[in-house]
Amino acid sequence: MNKLVHPFQWALAMMLIGLAPWSAALDSDRAQPIQIVADIAIRDERAGETRYEGNVVLTQGSLRITADTLSIRHNADEADMIVATGKPATLVQQPTPDQAPVDASALRIEYTRSQDLVRLLEEARIAQNGSTLSGTQIDYLVSERTVRAAGVPGAEGESRVEVVIPPENLRNAPSDG
Repeated sequence: MNKLVHPFQWALAMMLIGLAPWSAALDSDRAQPIQIVADIAIRDERAGETRYEGNVVLTQGSLRITADTLSIRHNADEADMIVATGKPATLVQQPTPDQAPVDASALRIEYTRSQDLVRLLEEARIAQNGSTLSGTQIDYLVSERTVRAAGVPGAEGESRVEVVIPPENLRNAPSDG
């Protein structure tokens, strides 16, 4: 069962802000060109999709996504969905100049621009400054700054989400409220 992870910790919430490519990162990231390097690129105009395969690396400013495959689906004139898959696919981004980079990984990373949603699927994990959040699925609704994580089934069949916050991060975080 999915469990809502409340922003009980400012540090944890800030850690997750960095997940949203093109939405919440260094201000200069949006103004930077997107560069994609891959072994193969295939553009399907009828399907409205561009697919990159083999050792894919997407960079834009501080954002770096690595994957085995990356597809960009377009509706009208803009990209609406980006899907990166790998073993794992990774996303690293600098949220602000004074924060450590956010390091996210999953077997599948989806960004849906129209929903302002970043979804990490299968073996999902986010880390920053020693704090981690892991589970089967992690959703981050950027505009609402809401995180929802589904857990990994435990020995007794219940789903569990794991959050690890080092003591030094607890001491430095403002209170939630």
